[in-house]
Amino acid sequence: MSVKILEAGEKAASVATPTPSETIIRAAPARKIAEITLPSGRVFCVRRLGPLDRMLASKAIGSDLVSNALYANYALVACSVTSIDRSPVSMPSSQAQIEALVFRIGEDWEDLTEEMNRAFKPAEADAFDPDAVKN
Repeated sequence: MSVKILEAGEKAASVATPTPSETIIRAAPARKIAEITLPSGRVFCVRRLGPLDRMLASKAIGSDLVSNALYANYALVACSVTSIDRSPVSMPSSQAQIEALVFRIGEDWEDLTEEMNRAFKPAEADAFDPDAVKN
């Protein structure tokens, strides 16, 4: 903490009021993002999907395929991709866009999902030691 004593006639520094856009950005929940470089040399930027993202992905998947677990899993991974080789990718909003993105990921699919699992794996708790809690 610091304190500055103002001399007579000296004005205090004005506090910048954030713009409405800055206020919205600051209020947005933080998302975990990972940049993954695969053995093929391709670079993917992926993010953990939040509840709204998953809801929008379900809408894009469509009611006929949302119950197909394999299709839905592929779609959710595809919806997590935000860039391929540092070129931005929009979140798909239709089945055709999902399938096009899966096609773009191509043969790197398994490596990408493996690295995503590592990047977004929750922190493991320390091993429980019953002797540590004895009196």
